[in-house]
Amino acid sequence: MTTTTVGVLRETAPGERRVALVPDLVPAVGRLGATVLAEPGAGVLAGHHDADYRAAGAAVAGRAELLRRADVLLGVRPPTVDAERGLHPGQVLAAMLRPHRIPYRVRQWANRGGTAIGLDLVPPALPAGYPLDAETSQTRVAGYRAVLLAAARLDRCLPPWGTADALFDPVGVLVVGAGHAGLQAVDTARRLGAPVHVVELRRPERAAVAALGTALLELPGLHPVADDRELWDALDHERSAWTAGLAEAVPHHDLVVTALALPGRMPPVLLTTAAVARMRPGSVLVDLAAGPEGGNIEGVLPDTTTLVGDGVTVIGAGDLAAQVPGTASRAYAHNAVALLARLLRAGSPVVDPADPVLGPMLVTHGGMVRHEPTRRLLLEATALAGLP
Repeated sequence: MTTTTVGVLRETAPGERRVALVPDLVPAVGRLGATVLAEPGAGVLAGHHDADYRAAGAAVAGRAELLRRADVLLGVRPPTVDAERGLHPGQVLAAMLRPHRIPYRVRQWANRGGTAIGLDLVPPALPAGYPLDAETSQTRVAGYRAVLLAAARLDRCLPPWGTADALFDPVGVLVVGAGHAGLQAVDTARRLGAPVHVVELRRPERAAVAALGTALLELPGLHPVADDRELWDALDHERSAWTAGLAEAVPHHDLVVTALALPGRMPPVLLTTAAVARMRPGSVLVDLAAGPEGGNIEGVLPDTTTLVGDGVTVIGAGDLAAQVPGTASRAYAHNAVALLARLLRAGSPVVDPADPVLGPMLVTHGGMVRHEPTRRLLLEATALAGLP
């Protein structure tokens, strides 16, 4: 029986410090009937050296050899490889792909006959997919980091402070959006002693906020909705109620975390520059939705800190999980091993498009682009170019 080789890529994106598989989980991959081949320096920025991988039972090989030998490639972000050394037919790539951001690279993978699996595309409604869900594990780390980042820039301490006869008011925290990142931000701020309010319309997320013992802040003109689809309808048709309500709410808080975004949709702009400028000088906002498509705060840029009005700090978060590479890498590695457990059969990768968990995660397979939003982007680009 031929043994499957799992290759661990070294990340090359600026600022990326995570690694897709940590040495502690190399034996778990071995128990699935596969061997591990790590690129030199793959884990060093997360505190894992080549010697650690060798001690755990992995081999170490250069990038060209790894791309040639690996049956399954594990990465955190989509690798940049040229056409001559891209995915070869039957090779599997698993990473957080954000495929709608890289449609032409996706098409190249499909043309090469490779299978690309997005660990950020796990269907949210299936409990069987939870162990594979890297989007959730990494956004939770980002939500934790967002509060610490804001607290470090804030001009006050979060909990009530002082003596019995001179107790200072605590910092008021507002979290907009109670997905996984928002909920983690709520929990972190509460543990630091700050009172927290949350703006959230989706009923399941509202229940999760209530379970944490946190107060929901109702915005005038907006009502609870059932799910993501109804939320986006409310965002599309009642945007003025969102912006007006938040413009009234944010001046009463000192620390604001915005985290309202869904894959494949541009983040909605909910806070205008004018609303931010009305906050108390020294206040801090962190936009966890900030990315190439924009964010929840007007004019925000990822990985950028700006001052608005009379000394209000706005932080475009970017990928905050990469700033906590130890925890984030370990969480991600568990997601990757769970994927391998679902993918490997008798030690060999078997890709089943009918699998209810793996099917929606397939970006390319069998020479086709299977991720529908990315496929539409490519079709639109072809039509605009006048190609058949």
